[in-house]
Formats: sequence, structure tokens, C-alpha cells
Amino acid sequence: MTEEKNNLKTECKHHKTHENAKENKVLNYFKNLPKRYFITAFSGMAQGLFVTLIAGTILATVAEKIIGLNNYLGQTIFYIACIAKTLMGAGIGVGIAHALGKGKLLVFSASVAGFIGAFADKLLFGSFMQTMFPAVNSGFSSVNFGAPGNPIGAYVVVMLAVEIVGLYEGKTKLDIILVPLGVMAVSFVGIFLSAPFIWAVDQLGVLIAQATKITPFFMGIIVAVLMGVLLTLPTSSAAIWIAVSKSVVEAGGDNAQYMLIAGGAATVGCACHMIGFAVASYRENGFSGLIAQGIGTSMLQIPNVMKKPIIMLPMIISSAILGPLSTVVFNLKCGYNGGGMGTSGFVGIIDLITYTQGTVGIVGIILLTLVLPAVLNFIISEIMRKKNLIKFGDMKLPD
Repeated sequence: MTEEKNNLKTECKHHKTHENAKENKVLNYFKNLPKRYFITAFSGMAQGLFVTLIAGTILATVAEKIIGLNNYLGQTIFYIACIAKTLMGAGIGVGIAHALGKGKLLVFSASVAGFIGAFADKLLFGSFMQTMFPAVNSGFSSVNFGAPGNPIGAYVVVMLAVEIVGLYEGKTKLDIILVPLGVMAVSFVGIFLSAPFIWAVDQLGVLIAQATKITPFFMGIIVAVLMGVLLTLPTSSAAIWIAVSKSVVEAGGDNAQYMLIAGGAATVGCACHMIGFAVASYRENGFSGLIAQGIGTSMLQIPNVMKKPIIMLPMIISSAILGPLSTVVFNLKCGYNGGGMGTSGFVGIIDLITYTQGTVGIVGIILLTLVLPAVLNFIISEIMRKKNLIKFGDMKLPD
């Protein structure tokens, strides 16, 4: 009898342990959702954007401005660039699924979900939701060659597809059929669910443009500081700026012009962080660190920023100073591709040159993205070093 009681207690204990493990697993899942959806997924989204839309835009610029479109080489390279840009949604799908650690089959299938999501607004044309969203004004057949679609639609549809299909991926012997078909089925539902998100982000873009029109000085500060911080933190400033500004810029009109001005401030803010960290940390990291951060990414400083956030203060101050100079004095303009890139691969600078006209604009680009970020950050960081707010080794990059 005693042995039976002990067995029963052991079974109850095992059952409780199993229940607690399941409960902890669920709690951990929801606890990690913000990081999963807004850091991990956005990082994958950024990689997808880089290899399609951003790389395609750079290549198209080379074809148009350097080679010319009046010959076979220039035309062919331009067409290749347009194809790359059109595949933005597919790139986002693969990038997100891979970043989330999904299986190979789901990663490949996510390219379809991303492509569908990128053109969700076009696929809603003719549905019951058409009248709810003014952006849904034409069908898929009206898509122009080289049009990348909407990154927010791609993000929402991909997240929905990989999360739902990921529940059964690898658990059946028919994955080769059920995974891609499941992704397509969920994507159909996703195009309807993505519409409110696309609309909300579009309205945020309009709000930024209108605010820049009303108060360019203060918006220069806000946009430059915010985008600079987003560039350095483990988020994707490039993906965020493309998502917020793309539809506004493509719509044209006054809002587009003021969004381009906001884009100029965004680029300057990002440059302040990249050039700033490169110069301020030169004594710790040398020439290799200068290049890695100056034309690579200031995100390399994340471990140091997490340990000592104050090391980012010089970059924030310089962004706040140079942001309004961009919007008010030099009137720098940058498109949606370069706004969140800064000096990374010179994408932001190329975009600034594309949209900013005149000699004054070129002088402004050189001063606000290269010269002044270096000078201001060096001065401020040296003052902070003398006051022991920043110490040697605080900005040392990992080996």
C-alpha cells in the first residue's frame, strides 16, 4: 500500500513538472515576442531588403548615371536591377524565416509569402475591403516593372505564414506538399490582415511629412536622433525608414518633398552614429575599426552600448545639432532607400546626391555626413574622456 502511494506521489510530481515545463514554455514564448518580432524578424527583413531593393537600386543608379541606358550593357544591368527590386518581398520572406530559425522548406516557401504580402494592396483590389483603404486603387496587373511593393505587407504576411505553418512543419511525411500549400493558404488570409497595418504605417509616414512641413527645425532634431539610435541598436533603421517613407515618396506631391527632407535628416542622424563611433573609438580600434564602423555599421558597438549607454551620448548630441541644419539650412533630401542607411556602403550618400540639387546641397552632404559628424563627435567624446565619463576600452570592438 505504501509503495502504491509512493508511486502515485511520483506520478503526480512528474505530471506537475511536465505541466510547469509547458507553462514556462508558453510564458517564455510570450516574453520573447517583442524581441522575436521587432528585433530578430526586422534584422532578417533588413537582410532581405539589402540583397534585393537596396542592391538593385545601387545597380540601377550605376546603369543610369554611369553606363547609360542607350547601350546593351546599360540596359541589361538596369533590367537586372529592376528584377532584384521587384523581388524585395521574396527577399524579406527568406530573410525573416531564416532569422527565426525555420526549416529549409519553410524558408524557401516564405519567399512566396513575402512576394504576395508585398503586393497585398494590389491583391485586395476587387475585394470587399477595397473601399475601406484608399491605397487599394488598382489591381496586380497595374504593377510596373521594377516596383518592389510594400515592405510592411511582406512583413505581416510572412510572420503570419511562418508562425502558423511552423506549427506543423517537420511533423508530417507530406511536408513537401503541405508546407508550401499551407504558406499560400495563410498568405491569402494574410493579405486581408495586412491591410490595416499597411494603412497605419502609411499614415505615420504622412504624419512625419506634415510635421516636417510645419516645423522642420524640431523634426530635424527628432528624426535625426531617433534614426541614429535605431541604426546603432539591434533594430533595422533601413527597414523601418523604407516602411515608413516609401509609400509617401511614391505618392508624390508636397508630402513626398517633405518626406525627402525628413529622409535627409534621417541619413545625417545615421551618419552621426557611424562616423561618430568610428572617430571617437579610433584610439581603441584603429584604422580597421574606423572602416568597419564608418562605412559598415555602428551596430558593432551594441555590446559596449549595453554595458555603458553613455558612450552613445556624443552621437546623440551631434545628431541633434546637425539634424536641423539638414532640414533648415542645407535642405538635404534623401529617398526611402538611403534614409536609414547613413554612410553604410555609401548608400545614404548616393541617395542624398540623387535627390539633393545644387552646389550648396553637395557642400551640405559633405559637411553633414562626413566632416561635422567626425569633428563634433571627436570633441564631445574627448571632453567626456577628460571627465572620466568615457574611459579607454569602453568603445573597444570585440576581437
